[in-house]
Amino acid sequence: MASHYAHLPSEERERSARFRFEADRRRFVVAHGVLRDLLGSYLGTSPRRIQFTYNAFGKPALSPEFGDRVKFNLSHSGDLALIAIATNAHVGVDIEQIVPQSNYLDIARTFFSMTELEELRHVPAQLLPETFYRCWTRREAYAKGCGAGLGGLRDGEDYCNSWSFHEIRPAPDYIGTVALRPV
Repeated sequence: MASHYAHLPSEERERSARFRFEADRRRFVVAHGVLRDLLGSYLGTSPRRIQFTYNAFGKPALSPEFGDRVKFNLSHSGDLALIAIATNAHVGVDIEQIVPQSNYLDIARTFFSMTELEELRHVPAQLLPETFYRCWTRREAYAKGCGAGLGGLRDGEDYCNSWSFHEIRPAPDYIGTVALRPV
């Protein structure tokens, strides 16, 4: 973890220090340190040289000195992180730990499209958690790929047809989606 921490700029170190629990701090440092390691490898530079700019929704991009050919995104949930790096494509990712809860349809009514909501209403009860998280990660990966974040999408907005979605199951009780759109 020390090598990952050494790659973080002061603002990310300060951000990591604000986590209440050590486990959350450690997850943040490792995920962001690994992201910098990977980007440094792609760009042929030291992870410490990687600088980001942020859009109005907080989505990071490489600073202009690195050009705009390489796009990336990071998501974490529980003990897992998902990083996607793409050249000549917009990319968004989301990973979620599947945690049973009782209000899936209430959440879906607020954020999901009518098509997704209907899908949830017709799925057998035992498949509801997985189906909900599949829709959620797809929606969030798309929103992050667009640079909007989930809050930047209109309620119930459907996905753009020019995006491709790739579901992943990296571990039991986790589901993730990678969204890609060629530049």
